[in-house]
Amino acid sequence: MTSSAQPQPSFPSSSANANVEPSTAVPQIQPVVLEARPGAPQATAVRIFLGTELAQYRAERVFFHSLEQVRNPDRRYEVYRMTGLPGFNQERWRTGFTNYRFAIPDLAGCQGKAIYTDVDQIFTADPAELFDQSMSKHGYLALSPEDTAVMLIDCERMVSCWNFDSASQKSKKTLLVQANSEPGRWGSLDPAWHARDMEYRHGESKLLHYTTLHLQPWRPTPEQYTYQIHPYAEYFLSLEQGADASGYEIYTATHPSPDFIPACQAQATPGDSGTALLPAEVAAFARMLGCTSSGLVGAWYKSAVTGLAVERWSFRQLPQTELTALDLIAATQLELLPPEDLPWIIDRLFALSRKMVFIQGSLTSNGAVTSTINGWRTLVRRIAQRYPERCWQLDCQGPDGQTQRFRADFPLRQKAGQTPKVWVLLGQNTGDNDQLVAIAKALGWPYEYRQSSFDPNKYKFIPDILLHKPLSKAAPGLEAPWPDLVLSAGYRSAPVAQWIKRCSGGKTRIVAIGRPRAMLSKFDLILTTPQYDLPLKENMIDMPAPYIEPRTLDENSLAIWQERFEKLPRPWVALLMGGSRAPNILDAETARQLGQQASAIIKAQGGSLLISTSPRSATEVTNALLSAIDVPHLAYRFEHSKISENPYPALLRLADAFIVTGESVSMLTEARMTDRPIALFPLPVFRRFKARLRHALEQRLGVVDRGVGIRGTPRQQNKLERFYYAGIAAGFNKRGRQVELVHTALGIGPLIEGLQQPSGVSPQLLASSRLRALEAVRSLITAEHSLR
Repeated sequence: MTSSAQPQPSFPSSSANANVEPSTAVPQIQPVVLEARPGAPQATAVRIFLGTELAQYRAERVFFHSLEQVRNPDRRYEVYRMTGLPGFNQERWRTGFTNYRFAIPDLAGCQGKAIYTDVDQIFTADPAELFDQSMSKHGYLALSPEDTAVMLIDCERMVSCWNFDSASQKSKKTLLVQANSEPGRWGSLDPAWHARDMEYRHGESKLLHYTTLHLQPWRPTPEQYTYQIHPYAEYFLSLEQGADASGYEIYTATHPSPDFIPACQAQATPGDSGTALLPAEVAAFARMLGCTSSGLVGAWYKSAVTGLAVERWSFRQLPQTELTALDLIAATQLELLPPEDLPWIIDRLFALSRKMVFIQGSLTSNGAVTSTINGWRTLVRRIAQRYPERCWQLDCQGPDGQTQRFRADFPLRQKAGQTPKVWVLLGQNTGDNDQLVAIAKALGWPYEYRQSSFDPNKYKFIPDILLHKPLSKAAPGLEAPWPDLVLSAGYRSAPVAQWIKRCSGGKTRIVAIGRPRAMLSKFDLILTTPQYDLPLKENMIDMPAPYIEPRTLDENSLAIWQERFEKLPRPWVALLMGGSRAPNILDAETARQLGQQASAIIKAQGGSLLISTSPRSATEVTNALLSAIDVPHLAYRFEHSKISENPYPALLRLADAFIVTGESVSMLTEARMTDRPIALFPLPVFRRFKARLRHALEQRLGVVDRGVGIRGTPRQQNKLERFYYAGIAAGFNKRGRQVELVHTALGIGPLIEGLQQPSGVSPQLLASSRLRALEAVRSLITAEHSLR
């Protein structure tokens, strides 16, 4: 069941092309093979041809990992990575693999069936089910004759018009027209096998295609797009998180890429004199860690290190299981190896190290992970997370000859008793404070509460970028010693957090949640959610919903509430009411409509309502709601002095279903975490003059109420939108809340459609997003820092 690279079987030449001299020889691709378990019954191998490129390394790894999660372990799968094929002119292609799909009949030996997929997709069901389908004499199955991003192809029938020669010489449009000149060549593909973006339905769709480029969760080309949150990003991100935790890689030490051995043979052997020297500060740091032995991998100078016992290994030796672990492992010239092999090679370096790993690399120009310094850092950091007791250093040389150095020394600091200190900047919003406290507790480091007295409401007519300049005077109640980490929320605490960082000499790291309404680059990390629709930068983690931990309630209190609820007929439907929050309005008339609709639901199915209001529920609004309720119910009016009487925690444990006002993202999230039926009651929108102007501009630019393209998916981003989002990132513009984006992510429908099981991200995915955010916050302290 392990991924392996095996030689591709030999296939006969195409009879359709027997009399045609091809301009380029058809290459023999060695597939990545997912073997059937021993003793499994014989079955035809599932053949998948994947259009990919080096720049899509994150998407490709998650694609393979998704396949591993859903495939039949009794079946053999062969995945043919179509990348860098010879003889193709890619200048006019939108991707680096656009026309490769039309070469599949030849690449597959002109026989049998083959699945084609783009790399920006994940499987949520076993593709063997698609592969085994009858094609009813069709040449290919696709959503439409033109939408070929997912196909099932009859290679023998299609080779007469789709072959390696025609694919390398003709345009995509010409090849599609030619294929459909013969009636019956195209057949309709079940839409479940090609759900594009918001077409995806949890439990129904079998493949999710992230086709809208500026919504792709792995953000592959930030120089071309300003990325935004995809409502279903968590499906991809949780798969990637699982792959990181398990150490999953497409190629492994046991089964490296087909190019690994040839690349090793081209490199110097350990006995040769290389040119690389171990930097003096690395040797000094190794001695500080107590290193007495070292392993050198690559072309190091024969006297590269002194004072340590030295063993020298070639790249080709790395897969050997008999290699002995040593204190310091140093590797150089990794950029000369196939980029597909770098993840397992670096993982092997960490596994062979007892105390420290040193990597010396250079940038490449092939679009791979090694093409940028950030790519190098991200790759090493990702793998190092599985070895938290190791220190490491990365020296990366750019094309200008300048070297940037990064070191991760948290294990040493932790051993010296340097426990990180955390400040939680409390604000006026209870929901924000709850998130900050939950994060602080989950980090497991000492934390203290601090109150911010800065009041930006005095300056509400001043543009954000001017308002959020650093404070010029001391903030009351805040003084040295400064913390290592500050957790903040909202625009009130943003200037205070930045002032703390400035006072600490830049050592304090700042984390903001939600929407700070300030220059985004001023924060070390921002945890944001869909309703704010912020432009996603490198320092941002996107989550489908706020960071909310499941509430706890002791068994005695739970039993008391259950006894009170038992007087009412089941099912118990919890009605959770919030209040007005721009741009949504909850007035008395709206509350009466909520009461009437909720009562109608109960009358239709029986049961009772368990009502809980919130701090934002105005008295007259609560009165209007209760006056409209004409079914059995229990109601709680929120009062801070009677917080112990609030049934809200008990409702989350005991209610059979939920009705929630749509403006409250927190209550919707907590209801979704119960995994029970939910309906939301959408509140009307009211915008004041300034907000109406802003919204009209956003509609004009397509930033909100985005139209769809010819494929029925969200329209791709244009330059005007990028310019607008640049203003948001700089702090000039502030967005109105778009709570509908959270509704989509959670998959919760309106009350008028009844109580239904949500179709969006699951409670498990919400937990995964919290863990991902927590790891990102923790890495601000534990990850590498720049030495120069």
